[in-house]
Amino acid sequence: MTIDFPRGWWGTDLGSARASMGTYELYPTESLPVVDQSRFDGTFNWLVPDAPHDPLRAMDLGALAAHVELPVAFKRFMSSQVLMDAIPSCTGCDFDLAPRPVPSPVEPQAQLVRFLRDQQDAVIWYLYLRPGAEPFVIASPWLLEIVGLEEVDPETLVANMVRAADSFEQFIHRFWLENALWFSVNEGDESTDEMDLYLAHYMAA
Repeated sequence: MTIDFPRGWWGTDLGSARASMGTYELYPTESLPVVDQSRFDGTFNWLVPDAPHDPLRAMDLGALAAHVELPVAFKRFMSSQVLMDAIPSCTGCDFDLAPRPVPSPVEPQAQLVRFLRDQQDAVIWYLYLRPGAEPFVIASPWLLEIVGLEEVDPETLVANMVRAADSFEQFIHRFWLENALWFSVNEGDESTDEMDLYLAHYMAA
């Protein structure tokens, strides 16, 4: 059975333009500004042109299920320390590639690959892999790799697994943009036209 996950974005405040009741808040996907995806080609040149990268390390690729492949953009980004270092985090998140994929707790034929986590594990982000389907990004306040989740009610599990983005690069772009914007509106860092346009969405509302 294919699960239709709820959609949402675990994000922070954006100053007075978007409030947050805590460190993170789950914002409805439909409330988010639309972003320009025309630059998404797997190279991340919109972030750092021609960033160096090495072969993907510290992950057991042989553990991937049959007919499942990691997206080119995922392998490119997670093998480049320069790209990872270019992403700010106002909440102390770290790119933390799991040593191996684990089975989805709600779809045995699917797999999860953890790649980003909050410093206190308030939110953890995973690449969600289904055979024959495009990978997407799941976010959860639960560490989905722990033993014992099979005893949790499936509806509760699904409710705590939100589809944050339809592709890895889409997720990275919004995560970068929102964090850079947080530092702009809260710490006075310089903004860009793209950041100003993103913020204008909330100011207009």
